[in-house]
Amino acid sequence: MGLFLKLEMKLSLEKINEAINSISNSIDQGEWVEALLGSEMMLSELEKHETSNIVLKLYFNLASQFIDVGTYLKNTDSILKGIQILEKNSEYFEKDFNITYFYNLANGKLSLANNCGYSKEEVSFKNIELFNEVKNLYWKAFKLINKSQDYDLYQQNLINLANVLKQQFRFSEALQIYNLVIKQNTIYPQAWLNRSSCLEQFDRLLDHRSHKMIIEIIKGYDFSSKSKLVPSDWKPYYAHKSKFLSSQLGSKSLEQDELETRKEYSSMSHFRQWCIEENLTLNIHGMYCPCIANERDNLTLLEGVISSGNILQFEQYLNRIKAEFSLIRVLYYESKFTDNSQFDYESCYSELDDQEIINIRYEKLRTCFRLCFSILDKLSIFLCQYFSLSTDKNTAFNNFWYKNKSSLENKTNFGLIAINSLICDLNEKNGQFGFYKIWRNALEHHLLFLVPDTFELSNDSSHTYVKISDFENGLDNLLQFTRSSIFSTVFAIVEDLRQKAPKDKQNLIEVTVHKKEFKSFQ
Repeated sequence: MGLFLKLEMKLSLEKINEAINSISNSIDQGEWVEALLGSEMMLSELEKHETSNIVLKLYFNLASQFIDVGTYLKNTDSILKGIQILEKNSEYFEKDFNITYFYNLANGKLSLANNCGYSKEEVSFKNIELFNEVKNLYWKAFKLINKSQDYDLYQQNLINLANVLKQQFRFSEALQIYNLVIKQNTIYPQAWLNRSSCLEQFDRLLDHRSHKMIIEIIKGYDFSSKSKLVPSDWKPYYAHKSKFLSSQLGSKSLEQDELETRKEYSSMSHFRQWCIEENLTLNIHGMYCPCIANERDNLTLLEGVISSGNILQFEQYLNRIKAEFSLIRVLYYESKFTDNSQFDYESCYSELDDQEIINIRYEKLRTCFRLCFSILDKLSIFLCQYFSLSTDKNTAFNNFWYKNKSSLENKTNFGLIAINSLICDLNEKNGQFGFYKIWRNALEHHLLFLVPDTFELSNDSSHTYVKISDFENGLDNLLQFTRSSIFSTVFAIVEDLRQKAPKDKQNLIEVTVHKKEFKSFQ
């Protein structure tokens, strides 16, 4: 890189741009030290120029190079320089580079949070705020990305978002996103590798390893060992992992297992198949496999042996939660596959040319939205009752944590880490989905109108207008959010029971789980 000789005069912006492009080439060729030296020199040169649009664009490109180089060299000073450049000029960058600004800033902060990929420390209440900040940035980028215009960035951002959710123990959402990217025939091995890593972490924390889980883990290592995007010196390790895990499976081939899984899946009802495809089952096995083990929502607190005499009360709470979530699924399913035109005809609404979308289908969707928040608020009571936390008549999912912060954050419990992360997403000031609470309040207490996407919005204190595509996308996300909250609540309680279990196994209570049956299906 001849441009990086000792500089004795002010470089022109054109020369700085050429140098920054040369730095990119160095990064592509793995010349990391030279790239860092060049970045330092160009930062010094840029600081000699007055601020302008061109100068800011050069700063933006340079910032991402500091982050990339710093991450590879494990140089936090370099990463911090990149982040400082981005944050110092955030107003301009948000406007002109919005998606890539959020994405690059998230990458930089995630690298710091993970010590450039070398940290062995899991997310805890000591470091969760930085991970929440990173997660918010990836969510911001996700909401702005046009999938058809920048498909690669769309997939990379989703994978990184899933990685942060995985680190915060939000397993159902992370796996749902990995599966989504994989179904789109991604070329990125990171989706497969991190999915396998997620399953291994899930197994370690919940002792849930099954034959099917091993198969799903193997798939990730197989894909990565053959990917052209994986460095050749890493491939033997992934091949070894795959071979080792395969030795635990016996004689059945992966192809044979796949055929059996498809046969079992096809034997289920259309409704259940739809629940599996939409990631709406309350079944731990169903997070990663569509086989017959996913036929029913068998999520329970009563797994194996436990040491709490009043656990049946909390299983009763879980039954109530599962019943309401089941109703949501039925309503959502009917909104997609049931013809309600006769009901709409009989309802006879007045034609006002107000463009409101009003029919039974969308009333079902509105009801689903309200019921999701009903479940979330019940989960807050569920957790407060179990952990003996304070409550009042206004206790809700979005506020119970702050009233019991010290009690909750003194615990070492991965399920509570996930709950905290979920609550932060609904924060009305900083959370990326705080507006859901506004919609919920409008649905319950004011007036919310669903309107076509072409409608010009004009909200006031008593009227809220929401574009139909925004509402449907929001409901899709809220359903996954609610499902994740249910899983996380169960995991938090199961983990607490595990920690409290006496070492003397003689004193444990063995609970036999009986499932309710329904005559029409016997």
